[in-house]
Amino acid sequence: MIWTGRNVWLNSIASKIPIAIFAAHLASLAPALAQLEKPQVTSNTQLPVGAEQITEGRVTATISFLASDELSGRETNSKEFEIAAAYVAARFRGAGLEGGGPEGSFYHETLVSQSRVPSDAVLLQADSVPIAHYGLLTTGEKPCELQGPVMDVSLEALQAPEADFKGLRGIVRGKFETQAKSSRAVGQLNRLAQKLEAAGVEALLLDCDPQSEWIKQAELARAKPKLQRGDRVGIPILLVPSAVRIAGDVKLTASAMINDDKRMRNVIGLLRGSDETLQKQAILYSAHLDHLGSNPTLVDDQVFNGADDDASGVTAVVTLADAIGAMKQRPKRSVLFMTFWGEESGLLGSKQFVATPSWQLDQIVANINIEMIGRPEGGARGKIWMTGWQESDLGMLMSQSAKPWGVEIFEHPKFSSMLYRASDNWSFVERGVIAHSFSAGSLHPDYHQVDDEWDRLEIPHMTQVIQGLWLGSLPLLEGMQTPNKSTAKKKESK
Repeated sequence: MIWTGRNVWLNSIASKIPIAIFAAHLASLAPALAQLEKPQVTSNTQLPVGAEQITEGRVTATISFLASDELSGRETNSKEFEIAAAYVAARFRGAGLEGGGPEGSFYHETLVSQSRVPSDAVLLQADSVPIAHYGLLTTGEKPCELQGPVMDVSLEALQAPEADFKGLRGIVRGKFETQAKSSRAVGQLNRLAQKLEAAGVEALLLDCDPQSEWIKQAELARAKPKLQRGDRVGIPILLVPSAVRIAGDVKLTASAMINDDKRMRNVIGLLRGSDETLQKQAILYSAHLDHLGSNPTLVDDQVFNGADDDASGVTAVVTLADAIGAMKQRPKRSVLFMTFWGEESGLLGSKQFVATPSWQLDQIVANINIEMIGRPEGGARGKIWMTGWQESDLGMLMSQSAKPWGVEIFEHPKFSSMLYRASDNWSFVERGVIAHSFSAGSLHPDYHQVDDEWDRLEIPHMTQVIQGLWLGSLPLLEGMQTPNKSTAKKKESK
């Protein structure tokens, strides 16, 4: 179904949402702040000042807000994402940070294009009798009006590496099946449609059964604007019932894609270092604020809350800002805290930052990017693994510093290598910065599902992980340690 009336409803209460949500959050925060639990780490040495900021109550208050239904999954171009970004900026201010963006702003902004699929499309037989359809899944940048025969094709055969697209032209019809879901499925179809377009095809009629997932994706594409992607298609894809027989010429008319611009925000805070020389260098803690939003076509739970992915990482970043901001003496190096937009759409926010940085990239000593720390694997509570372990000695240095406090940072036998390029740290790696993601869990069954809720996280584990990240990076903040790229990688780059 189309989400009828949603935009009218949002516009009527948009100005009230932030007040209501922040009021509710402050109410939930009060009892949490009243109970400053003792840190979970075990050591005979007294913890530094700042540890009192990292408690289970504070972590719970933060994560339960960021992953609440009221934030509707923090889709990167949504009003709810803007509320989440404003909340993070407010937390940075409260931690005593200054804005780390251009001209001291707490936002690093980018103007991006977004698009929505039009609802109007007409398919007629040669005698002008309408042919039933389920609407457009996508369309081109210009209105189209096509007339001619329909060529039946095997889209499955055309996915083969040796597939021959010669002779395809005009309007083609076929069925496309994939094991992928949602945006990944659409991406696969779009890549095939690009090949069809390059071969001379002007429109694709996609066969669908009444319960097809393609119909749900088309409803979403018409109801909600999406950020423009690199796999966009220049031809209309119209969904038609598989049972409908089409013979002879047809006439297809469809409107162009509906485009507009959207201002997207990374949130960035800065704690300037106390040492006159070392303050020019920075340690960057980061996480992505966006998730998958909501799906109104689902029957029961419609919100992809993204508690572990990656409200848990954002919770770590703002909690670390509280802890480091409360330290008795400011660190000698400067500290940057950042949350990104568009990670789920292809690392877009971090790519935009490194393209137009507000802090010199060659003066970022290390990027500690935090991803999914709320649900540990069996036997790994209180432990943290780092991606790209072999690429630098950052993990080893942080592990040495965190271990005396009872927290281990290690190389995961499967994910450390596999996921090195999978998160926002990679945007910095490509620009020569030592950057890694730190996680404390696995790709659990609730990953990218509506069941990724905050009450499924292990808060004591998550709290201990945040403490471990802080304690593990203290020598970096003080300039006592500086990570280096691995020797093998240095030789390869020469």
